[in-house]
Amino acid sequence: MVVGVSVVATGRRIDLAALVHGLRVFSRRVAVQRDLKTNNMNHGRNKLQIREKLGQRSRDFLEVASGWSKLLEIEDRIFAERRLWFYGSNLVVTYGIAMVLAWGLNQGEWVIRPDGSLPNIDFCWIWVSGKFAASSDPARVYDYAVFSAAQASLVGPPTGNALPYHFLYPPILLFFVYPLGLISYLTAYSVWIFVTLLLYLAAAYTIIPRSAVYIGALAPAVVVKNIQLGHNGFLTAAIIGLSLGLMERRPWLAGLILGCLTYKPQFGILFPLALLASRNWRTLCSATVTSVLLGVAAAVAFGYQGWLSFIGSLLARNSSLSPDGEMELSLQSLYGLLHWAGASDWISWSVHLTSAAIVAAMVCAIWAKPISYYLKAAVLCIASVAVSPYVLAYDLCILSIAGAFLIRDGMSRGFLPGERMGMLICFAGLFPVATPIAPIVCVGLLVLCARRIVTYRCGLLTT
Repeated sequence: MVVGVSVVATGRRIDLAALVHGLRVFSRRVAVQRDLKTNNMNHGRNKLQIREKLGQRSRDFLEVASGWSKLLEIEDRIFAERRLWFYGSNLVVTYGIAMVLAWGLNQGEWVIRPDGSLPNIDFCWIWVSGKFAASSDPARVYDYAVFSAAQASLVGPPTGNALPYHFLYPPILLFFVYPLGLISYLTAYSVWIFVTLLLYLAAAYTIIPRSAVYIGALAPAVVVKNIQLGHNGFLTAAIIGLSLGLMERRPWLAGLILGCLTYKPQFGILFPLALLASRNWRTLCSATVTSVLLGVAAAVAFGYQGWLSFIGSLLARNSSLSPDGEMELSLQSLYGLLHWAGASDWISWSVHLTSAAIVAAMVCAIWAKPISYYLKAAVLCIASVAVSPYVLAYDLCILSIAGAFLIRDGMSRGFLPGERMGMLICFAGLFPVATPIAPIVCVGLLVLCARRIVTYRCGLLTT
């Protein structure tokens, strides 16, 4: 009704509809300006809060960075090469003094007793098998009665915790021990330890061409265990270290060396998977041909029955994988740890096989990625120990090779804060060789490798 109404005011006609519309527009503008002012005030407070949070985070980051930087400085001082020479040489000298004292006090079993008699150490069966390999009928090495009588004639019948006298290796090992059967027992022991230790040190030097690596390779307690028993841990670690150390430069030669690992096949299970994942066809072909030729040559030279006997010996084991039904082995594997802790055989095998499958998948994934070769090699060494259920203390020299690859990667691209301390803890974990602690050490080393891989993938490590 008021749309068309008009009044006279101060000589002007006013349209009420236009006046109402103008008031509405004005009130909306006032409301919008008030909201904008309120929003600007809130936005200012939010920006201030964000700045305060960012400032706090920056201060926290700087504090953490400063802490990591100080830790790196401390590690640089502790792990300087001249200090490593000092620490390592003192430790090696301590080992030597302890070994002489233990021998003089007749503590433990060594190559010869103070009274001149021969104890039953592992080198006994190595030397006796060499005698059979050099004989006219080498197939008798797998005849338990004949082999047992031969070893008993050397050191007497098995007593205490000594294993029954068996030859439990593939016949390929006879190629390695054949020369030992041509010389006397004590001379053979000296030659065996000298040559295999030299190969082990050569493998370490191939990875890290620095003189300090010799001291580092001799420092682990498992080195003393190998010397005490006269076992083949140095040889196994040397084969793995030399093959991986030469794989990038000389793949055919690396495959030839890797094929020799068939003398101890439980540590070579993952190598074909890694080579397939990385498409390293030359090394894979070379290793396959070498393995087949060695197997055929062993069957021709020492009798095909040796392979049948070896396969049969794998099945005749007790729950600790010992060939003696009453004697328990101290296995340095996850299966051995669970068995030592009292878990049932079913649980021990289930957990071990599950973890082995996970580790195998991890190795394939890592070797298929374009990451540092040294990290790949370190992971493969650690995984080779982790997946095998049959690992004894002297086999843990393989972890020294893994540590060498991990250190070489750190030397190439820089160490992460706390990394060298972690390696030192893993090194110390190998001292109680009578306790199955190796699976825990393997986990620690794998964590160190995983940390470097993640850091590299995030672009925080150079290529």
